[in-house]
Amino acid sequence: MMKRREFLAAGSSLIATAGLAPTSLVAAPANQLDIREIEFGTGLRKAKFAALLQQTFYVHEETGGTVTVRLVKVAGTEQLTNPEQFSLFFRGPSLPSLRAGTYTVEHYLAGRTPLYLEPVPTTTHDLLYRADFCLLH
Repeated sequence: MMKRREFLAAGSSLIATAGLAPTSLVAAPANQLDIREIEFGTGLRKAKFAALLQQTFYVHEETGGTVTVRLVKVAGTEQLTNPEQFSLFFRGPSLPSLRAGTYTVEHYLAGRTPLYLEPVPTTTHDLLYRADFCLLH
C-alpha cells in the first residue's frame, strides 16, 4: 500500500513533468474551430471564412432543396482594408445546379447567412460558385 508521502511525491513529479511538456503537446490542435471566432451572427469577415476553408456548407433553395458545397478558396488582398473586399469559391456537384441568386448558406458551427452566389464556368464536371464581398467595418 502506498503511503501518503509517496503518493504526494509521485503526484508532484507528474505535475512538474507536465509543466515542462512542449506547448504543442498541451495546446489544442490548430485545425479545431472556435465557434466564438467563426459564427456568422457577429458579422462576416474574410478571416472567418478563411478559418472555414475546405469545410462543408449547405445551400438551401427556396423550393426546400439543399445542395452540399465545399468552400475551396477565399480570395482577396492580405492587407486590412476598409472596405474589406474578398471572394469565396464553393465547389458543388454538377446536379442539381444553382442559378445566380441569393441563398441561405449554412455551416454546422458558424450558422446561417444569406449569400448571393453565382455560377463560375469551369472545365471540370463539378460546379463552382462565387460570392463577392465589399464590407465596411
